[in-house]
Amino acid sequence: MKNKLFFLLLSVCFIYAGVLDDFKNKNYSIICNIKKINSITDEKVLSLVGISCVKTDRLYLLPFIIKKLKHTKIGRLNSIYLLTIYMQKKLLYSFVFDNLNLDSFNLPDTDYIISHVFYKIKRKEYKKLGDKLIINYNGETIKVYKEGDKLFIDEYKNNKLVKRHWFR
Repeated sequence: MKNKLFFLLLSVCFIYAGVLDDFKNKNYSIICNIKKINSITDEKVLSLVGISCVKTDRLYLLPFIIKKLKHTKIGRLNSIYLLTIYMQKKLLYSFVFDNLNLDSFNLPDTDYIISHVFYKIKRKEYKKLGDKLIINYNGETIKVYKEGDKLFIDEYKNNKLVKRHWFR
């Protein structure tokens, strides 16, 4: 029994150390996966997984993380951050696909692209060019559009595509 407990504790330490090392090395896509989400109980480490999912645009995994971040103050605060991003994504999706009016929605601002786009659209600080929304933000041009069932957010600098985000 002691040996099993020792190996379980040792494997948990390796998982946490691996997440921390991968996070420091910006290996976010390695960190953000459902196996890690399901196996990690430490809310600080799980918060790193959530942030990694945001950095890799895998927002569809956030609800699995959010529901586990409830036992500590830092976990609950990180849950609010992740939920804000998830809600803004869902609202933007409904705006682009269903013409949902965003006027009545007040959510905290974050440092993530979805948040910037959400508030620019909410404040009507965009131009419509065909089926695309054009937003100017910090010297960049952001194009928001839909293709099939996907929402795209393209970031341009000097008329050159620097990053493409897509969401369902």
